[in-house]
Amino acid sequence: MPVKKLSKYRLFFFLLLSLNIIAISLVFTPVTNYLYAVLEIEPEIRNADSIILLSDGVYTDKIHAGNNYQRMLRAYRLYKQGLADKIIICGGVVIKGMPSFAETIKDFLVEIGINEECLITENRSLNTYEDIKYAKPILRELNIKNSLLVTSSYHMYRSLAICKKLDVSVYAAPVPCYEKNLYNATQRFRFILEVLREYGAIIYFKIRGWI
Repeated sequence: MPVKKLSKYRLFFFLLLSLNIIAISLVFTPVTNYLYAVLEIEPEIRNADSIILLSDGVYTDKIHAGNNYQRMLRAYRLYKQGLADKIIICGGVVIKGMPSFAETIKDFLVEIGINEECLITENRSLNTYEDIKYAKPILRELNIKNSLLVTSSYHMYRSLAICKKLDVSVYAAPVPCYEKNLYNATQRFRFILEVLREYGAIIYFKIRGWI
């Protein structure tokens, strides 16, 4: 085998080895928890005029991503505790031919017992910045002064920064983070991806001037 070709294989081998070492260091050490701790926001649960629910993934009109179920149930429990009497659901049409994320979430919440009249949908947004941007006129129209903001725990830091940028008054009501206490390698790896993705999104949003 020529030396040049051998050196390419060696480079590829060391690249894979390095990636594996990085992955193992993240999965089996507290590094990810330290990265997450920077994003973690202390909940501020109190009575408010509304709940703002930020959507995540929806696969079909009946099947949601795991994060979406967590967010929906968090909003449901806050509503049932009497902390707010209406829920503003954010999320536009992401999958062609399907209803908006907000309408799909609304259907789920009605199925589990929330009065449809208490649910308001924002159907235009395609990212977190637009969630808040397009929710703001709804808040103004309904004379809502403050809201409980519901989203995933690692997503709350960026969401609050957007609210501050757009002058929307909210209290943090994140989904409690159970992932940082998990030790299953597969579940930890998913958590790592979520945290790293969030750091990337924060950088992108800063570049765009959205936070």
